[in-house]
Amino acid sequence: MRNSRFRAVALVGICALGGIVFTTGEAEAQESTLASAKERTRQARASSEASLAYARALRRAGREAEALVELKRGQAFAMVDAAIAFTWEIARTHVAKRDFVPAMASCKSIAKLPNGKAASHVCAAEAHLLWRRGTEAVAELAEVAKIPRADDEVRFHAKLAEGHSRELDSKDAEAEAAYREAIRLAPNRFEGHLLLGALLRRNGKDGVPSLERAVELDEHDPIAQLELGQALTAEPGRETDALAAFEKAVAERPTSADALRSLTEAYLAAGRTADAKRVAASVLAIAPKDVLAHVVSGRVALADGKPDDAIKHGEKALELMPNDGRAKLLIADAYVKKGEIDLALEAYQKANGLSPLDPAPLVNATNACVAAGRLSSAKAFGQRAVLDFPNHAPAWVAHGDALAADGNARAARTAYEAARGAKGADRALIERKLSRLR
Repeated sequence: MRNSRFRAVALVGICALGGIVFTTGEAEAQESTLASAKERTRQARASSEASLAYARALRRAGREAEALVELKRGQAFAMVDAAIAFTWEIARTHVAKRDFVPAMASCKSIAKLPNGKAASHVCAAEAHLLWRRGTEAVAELAEVAKIPRADDEVRFHAKLAEGHSRELDSKDAEAEAAYREAIRLAPNRFEGHLLLGALLRRNGKDGVPSLERAVELDEHDPIAQLELGQALTAEPGRETDALAAFEKAVAERPTSADALRSLTEAYLAAGRTADAKRVAASVLAIAPKDVLAHVVSGRVALADGKPDDAIKHGEKALELMPNDGRAKLLIADAYVKKGEIDLALEAYQKANGLSPLDPAPLVNATNACVAAGRLSSAKAFGQRAVLDFPNHAPAWVAHGDALAADGNARAARTAYEAARGAKGADRALIERKLSRLR
């Protein structure tokens, strides 16, 4: 999943729209953003600037077909200095639709416009990145470097594309340097902050400040809100902020399964099962063959006390993508709910093998064994969890619980104290557990 990095974002609220259910506030937020842009085009029908802004708002909301219609309308009266911007936006809209051929055709046509060669190469690099063609993208960007008079806008987007291409090659240090250079070129543009923060987050670093800056600069960008929400989810005490970010992401783009899934999980974490059920239904309506849509729907079923339904969702996910560790983990957790510990442990073992970088199978297996009184197995799973994930606080907590249940208070204390300094530590929970040992 490493390279599935730049995804569209989606949303919800209480009027029905295309089979999706929206809450009133979320629908109004989405509509107000588009409505204000549309109103500007109504007041100034021949304004290429207003037309371009409206088209961009439509693309950001996931309404690419409408965006192309508006771009064709505005392009008809765009002056020479706006022609590059319109043609480039047409290319980006085709990229958003995952249509490479028309995107590349638009990029090539930019080269025919006055002073358009540099922008044409950057546009082509962005199109190649649609299919993760980092080598081809780098080649296009090399051509930009040969053009001495490329303007700041072109150089800014060239640095963003360079960062993306370096990420695809797993050259994260070079990607970070490119994003930081983009920020230097345009410190008040949100895109550089967004991509830098997302990169830092994926590499286990603190991306929150960069992502918060991105949202501060453009609170209506759905990807910025989604990335911020995902970063805040890992921050103890920031769950409410994460939920708000997901709701804003969903309020800006109602067709993204990514944002809808994240919002569902945030509602579950907040104990808002009814809201989670509503949004999970929207995910499945949008993406019935999406593996994670079934996994998150299974999580909702578990929270709703329906482990058999959760297992069905997990099995459906495995039909769509055999050997998916997240689906197997869901099934394991459902077996625990049913009290079938042996089947659960077998599934946890398989989930761990399928997703060796995910601590959840070992942590959940430890907790399940403690609850079932299988202390030897609990200690074994707990020991594996802290060995494989020494900086994961929940692993140390689960290991401490197993040791405490086995009557080894001294070793349990050591584990809980290790949890204090690990990532994702819930200090209040850890202190409560330590106090019980005194």
